[in-house]
Amino acid sequence: MTKKRIIALIITIIFVLAALPSLISLANALKREQAYQFIVDGEKWFTVSDQNALVKILREYQKEYLNSIDENAQIKKIAFLQEIEIVEVEVRPEEIDSLEVAKEKIYAIEEDLVEIEIKSGDNFWNLSKANNLTVAELEILNPAIDPDKIFPGDKLVVKPLNPVLDVIIELENTVVEPIPFKVEYKKNNNLYKNQKRIIKEGIEGQKEVIYHISLLNGYQSSLNVKNEVTLKEPVQAIVQIGTKTTVSRGGRINYGVVSGKRISSYYGYRIHPITGQRRFHDGIDIAATHGNRVYAYTDGRVVEAGWNGGYGNCILVDHGNGLKTRYAHLSRIYVRVGQRVKTGERIGAVGSTGNSTGPHLHFEVIKNGRTKNPLNYI
Repeated sequence: MTKKRIIALIITIIFVLAALPSLISLANALKREQAYQFIVDGEKWFTVSDQNALVKILREYQKEYLNSIDENAQIKKIAFLQEIEIVEVEVRPEEIDSLEVAKEKIYAIEEDLVEIEIKSGDNFWNLSKANNLTVAELEILNPAIDPDKIFPGDKLVVKPLNPVLDVIIELENTVVEPIPFKVEYKKNNNLYKNQKRIIKEGIEGQKEVIYHISLLNGYQSSLNVKNEVTLKEPVQAIVQIGTKTTVSRGGRINYGVVSGKRISSYYGYRIHPITGQRRFHDGIDIAATHGNRVYAYTDGRVVEAGWNGGYGNCILVDHGNGLKTRYAHLSRIYVRVGQRVKTGERIGAVGSTGNSTGPHLHFEVIKNGRTKNPLNYI
């Protein structure tokens, strides 16, 4: 090899070595890796290298909204409210986000959940008004809470968590519910005014109800009856009444103890269609206008008249022979302990004191220490 060629080769090598860093940078810039973009409503959120790991994070996120649902419910659908896409792409290594970043964005929230603590004297009715909610909305936000049994120190949700990524759940649940019985009244000329005699106790029937329920971020957005089948027909009660009874059936119903609009809650067990929780209601709730007069069921002696925890202002009357009646959530009490009362005598006024969801009379019948279905007595 001649001297000129050797010199030319050396010069070429020097130029190549000088350009090598730039060539390496160019190669790196042109390098691409397979990755997966997560797109929400057309907007790219992040890019990750592991699709399976991303799908696992999304499923775990959705499952968190299943925690309060009855384990016997059938989950028909779980999805996102937003339009979600996972798109395969080729990107530079520095454009790939970590799974930690991806999880942080998926779990991000727009507004935090807001809770309040129950204080003495609070009830669902007043709390819903104070927080610009209806009673029904407050119940939806707190499905695990029995509205009639809230106590100081309990926490209530008044504003739900608002995540950036919304989860929709559709489910079906089958619940066995009672069918209230009717009462047939028969006049008896041998009974004095306002006296009643139970000839045949009524028996609740049963029905199987299939609910279709939609949840948004864990809270009920719709609840519809899909199907209903009667399992057991109710048995009608027969009650004899004196010829001059205060009980009538027409217009605003006079239930004998109060003139009300309707029975808003019946006696017995109820199962929540979402949580599956079982609750027992000791009496019946008669929805009525605040201040309506409350009357004694029959002759007796007042054994309790005053505040009684969740019952609020409450009256308990002992009628003898093991029979007692309770009148709860009153706004006013017109009798005192030890006072004798007559059938149909005014003893109080409808209110919403204690654990109450609104103006109504909670009427309870206790026979030999055990509650009975009041529909057999009014």
